[in-house]
Amino acid sequence: MLPWELVVTLIIFALIFILYVWHRVIKRNLSIKYALLWLVFCIAMVIAILIPDVLKIICDFIGINTVSNFIFLIGFGILLFITFVLTEIVSTQKNKITALAQEIAIMKHEEKRDAKFKKKKKKI
Repeated sequence: MLPWELVVTLIIFALIFILYVWHRVIKRNLSIKYALLWLVFCIAMVIAILIPDVLKIICDFIGINTVSNFIFLIGFGILLFITFVLTEIVSTQKNKITALAQEIAIMKHEEKRDAKFKKKKKKI
């Protein structure tokens, strides 16, 4: 069992982080889609803090000897997931930027062509 001072401190930090994520969503700096990941993580952390025996039960079920190894495994999994999501976002943004650059190039080309056509039409 964790000392009550540590439990209170960890819960306070989790609540502050939840409020920070919510604040970023309200300010439109973070979309709800990505905020949900962090909120679920914080809620899971609070549950793990309040009921630490749950982690031990999960460790026994999976076959992991110590809870600390399980926590590192979960942390590694979360970081891998976040890395994948960020890679997906970067890839999507790259495709959108490429499409926008191509559209702008086409529009500039058409604008130049139209300007040349108008010059020729005025001369006639």
